[in-house]
Amino acid sequence: MRSRRSDGLGIVFLGLVGITAAAGALPAPSTEPGLAGIIPRNQQAVTRGQDTSGIRSLEITLAMQDSGQTLDADYKVTRDGRMRIDILKDGKRVYTEAYDGHRGWDLGQDGSVPEVDPHGATLWHGTQFPGQIFTLKDMAAQGHKLKYLGREPVDGIDYYVLKLTLSDGFETYRYVNPDTWLIDRGRDYRAFHPAVDGRETWVETAWRDYRQVKGLLYAFASSNTDLMSGKRLATQRVKALKVNPQFDPATFSMPAAAKPGS
Repeated sequence: MRSRRSDGLGIVFLGLVGITAAAGALPAPSTEPGLAGIIPRNQQAVTRGQDTSGIRSLEITLAMQDSGQTLDADYKVTRDGRMRIDILKDGKRVYTEAYDGHRGWDLGQDGSVPEVDPHGATLWHGTQFPGQIFTLKDMAAQGHKLKYLGREPVDGIDYYVLKLTLSDGFETYRYVNPDTWLIDRGRDYRAFHPAVDGRETWVETAWRDYRQVKGLLYAFASSNTDLMSGKRLATQRVKALKVNPQFDPATFSMPAAAKPGS
């Protein structure tokens, strides 16, 4: 793997889910396509020509294996960059992370003392990545930059590699399958759970098990691997996915205080 690095930190849900679709109708080019060829073919594969500008929000219910624990999660995200994830153990909320559009905040298990999240920018990053509400085609309009880096073989597939630099400078990489034009993998250099362990490493997210929702195919399974050690860090499975659910704006706002167990 090429030597690549960014200074972004990781969070529970960073790179957790992807959106993609079955192979598009456009034929593979005979020469290197560059961004001008990759982006429209990826868009065709993801959307099948649908206009996705009307997707304002998503809610994703997950089953996870993380750090040896079996957990569930409810993730909410909006087109304007707000998000919230509630982590549950045996049906009870044990942790919450959220980004209200300006800052991140956390809420522990007792729900009594919400705190400002020092990694709030990382929470926002997850709302911007292609694979949830946005696609590669949306990146420029969102103020982000894509660069084509060439090919890189991984597990027998000679991927097209894209460097994505978000508007705040965070760098991440996406691997586009030359046969399906889907983003199969994402890689970035970060701490996987910075609040617990600040050690940075190359983390790869892989997406699979694509299923149709509202005419689009979303990845219903994903995994995170430490590429330096080869250790599997976490796995995720989508149990339910809703497009354009209505959220109370207070859902994303940091509470002054909360009742235990809320």
